[in-house]
Amino acid sequence: MNLTGNRATSVVGASGPHRPRRPLKKSLLALAIASVAISAQAQQSVIEEVTVTAQKREQNMQDVSVAVSAFSGDAIDRMGFEEGLDITQQVPNMSFFAIFGEASSPSVSLRGISLVNFSDSWESPVSIYVDDVYRGNPAGSAIQLFDLERVEVLRGPQGTIYGRNTTGGLVHYVSRKPTETFEGKFSASLGNYGESIAQGAVSGPLVDGVRGRLAVKRTKNDGWQTNPVDGRKLNETDSMGYRGQLEFDVGRTGMFLLNVHGSEADQASVGFSHMGYLDPDDLSQTCSVSRIQNGECSSNTFGFTGAEAVNGQYDPEHVATGASEGLNTTIDTFGVSGRYTMDLSDDITFTSVTAYEELDKFLQDDGDGTEVVWFDEQYAVDAEQYTQELRLNGSGLDSNWVTGLYLYKDDRGLITQAPTTADAGVFGGYFHEEYVSLKSESWALFGQYEYDLTPQLTGIFGARYTEEERDFSQRSPVSFYTPRVEGTGDLSESALTGRIGLDWRPREGTLVYANISTGFKSGGFSGSYNASEAALAPVTSEDAINYEVGLKTAWADGRFRLNASAYRYDIEDYQAQVFLTVETGSVITNAGDVTGVGAELEFTARVTDNFELIAGLGLLDTEFSSSQVFNVAGDTYTLDGNELPSAPSTNTNLVARYYIGLGDAGELALQADYTWQGDHFLQIENDPYSQQDAYGLGNAKVSWHSMTGDYVVEAFVRNLADKEYYTYQNTLGSDWGYGVWGMPRTYGAKFSWNM
Repeated sequence: MNLTGNRATSVVGASGPHRPRRPLKKSLLALAIASVAISAQAQQSVIEEVTVTAQKREQNMQDVSVAVSAFSGDAIDRMGFEEGLDITQQVPNMSFFAIFGEASSPSVSLRGISLVNFSDSWESPVSIYVDDVYRGNPAGSAIQLFDLERVEVLRGPQGTIYGRNTTGGLVHYVSRKPTETFEGKFSASLGNYGESIAQGAVSGPLVDGVRGRLAVKRTKNDGWQTNPVDGRKLNETDSMGYRGQLEFDVGRTGMFLLNVHGSEADQASVGFSHMGYLDPDDLSQTCSVSRIQNGECSSNTFGFTGAEAVNGQYDPEHVATGASEGLNTTIDTFGVSGRYTMDLSDDITFTSVTAYEELDKFLQDDGDGTEVVWFDEQYAVDAEQYTQELRLNGSGLDSNWVTGLYLYKDDRGLITQAPTTADAGVFGGYFHEEYVSLKSESWALFGQYEYDLTPQLTGIFGARYTEEERDFSQRSPVSFYTPRVEGTGDLSESALTGRIGLDWRPREGTLVYANISTGFKSGGFSGSYNASEAALAPVTSEDAINYEVGLKTAWADGRFRLNASAYRYDIEDYQAQVFLTVETGSVITNAGDVTGVGAELEFTARVTDNFELIAGLGLLDTEFSSSQVFNVAGDTYTLDGNELPSAPSTNTNLVARYYIGLGDAGELALQADYTWQGDHFLQIENDPYSQQDAYGLGNAKVSWHSMTGDYVVEAFVRNLADKEYYTYQNTLGSDWGYGVWGMPRTYGAKFSWNM
């Protein structure tokens, strides 16, 4: 290591830091400066050893025989990700979108499997966990994803040791914990669209045996969309998230962690872009898809084009709404959890995680995206969730094991109304209302055993038995539909899922594995726009089996690392929502069976002491086997042979960082990152209106780090090329629909101080 910025960073699989030769004679002052410089520079690398708990115990990520990607909180900060969901850009075969904006429920897609349903009555096949606690309704969770220790992404069915069985995978966010010594950090950033973000955390000992940590984040912006009808801003944001933790030593081997957290969001919903489907010069003819998505086409329903709806300004920054008081969203969350651990012996540890989560959500949108009050609607959710996990972890000379009990209770009240509150008076009240009550209870017993058959070969067996019960009711004082749809229902299901695997370690730093795993996602009920009594009937569970082989290896003293996996999954009775039209409502259905085949590559490299790369590649082919047929915009579509929505056949990601040493003035870090995904559909019907062409998003960042690493100043640009693309599309009528734009170019500067 020299004082011009050459790096000496320990990486996964390395036997120790790589240090070039340097002169022996140094003055004491130069040695002191050198040691500080090394400390500062080593802190900026994003290639590092990450400890994960994917198997419910601490392991090096490279030693875990499942497809897991992980980022430390420090790496997330250095790469400029403002919230935990941003990591989706750098994980193969992963994406996410939020239909109604930042505070709404995020929909995560892993290997093409995602929540094909906008209703808050459903749980996702890709689960969100925060600090060991499952979030059954993750609305508002994005606001709390700060001050993180790490993020883990597990791909494939999780039907063994995690609390809620899933068919697609899970994302686990782990926050930083209270520390033995005092530490503090603060950052503030300013950006275009009037954005300001301030966050900070303090941590340290309070009294003997008690430690605390408090973290807060506040985000405000003016919104990046304008309503040309009245000039009012849309999707403006004013949100705050907080987390307070107290950690207590209990006896000789016990520890109790109290975690109190929550968020508040008061914002305007994201606007929808109106799309007509008919040629304005001949309304008997359907437009080409490119013209439809460019706002050039009209409809018999509204009689004007998408571009005319926004006075000719058809782009991501201009969307229309006729709601007289704009589109409002408020989301309040609160949660508390208690995590108790105790060593029962040198080899056995007991863990209890008890948690309560509550959510109050009110959201308005304008489904037609015009100044006409036609399909302006609002949703409200009041949800409470209780979870309890009891777990024993143990190890022997040749084995590791875990077993436990999981309990889950979820009560939700949902309201759907049209039009919005502000405009209901114009029509003498609401012309559509649905009040839904949904109560869910579940319990599960689980266990996993790992045994070393030889020093190089390990066998893994795990199983989980789950029982689920759901009770549903709906009443509709007024309705679009005749007769009004009201009724009750219940559903009871059980499943036995698990995993069989074999790990082979031919040499130090290399793992080859093979797994067969199964997953289960229980059935449920539709929570919105039920046009007939048949729509109130429950769908049954979807069941998945996944076959996977993988390789994790490192070479050149850990400077290079390659993780690869290939898989095939089969899902029976895939659950999906198809929104037919406003007049005919939506259908929740077991849409058929799905087969997915794919591969993933993740590569990291310290090319030189000053240059490092993170790269990923995801390949995916999905196909429906189904006899179901649906009518969309007057056309008939069969699901048979379709691909899953938001499941591009190819996606790539890249992060490149170059470091320039400035001697005792610190260091510059230059970063470029890029993500690209191929053509894909945004709806399960694979109708042409929902086809999104391939696109790539590039970002750039330059940051200055002080010699001690205490101060960081950075400037950033996201969506550098100002790419226009859609994250969601839906058809609501026989000749019209809407699209949801992705964010345009944003830029800003950030200052960070570590105390």
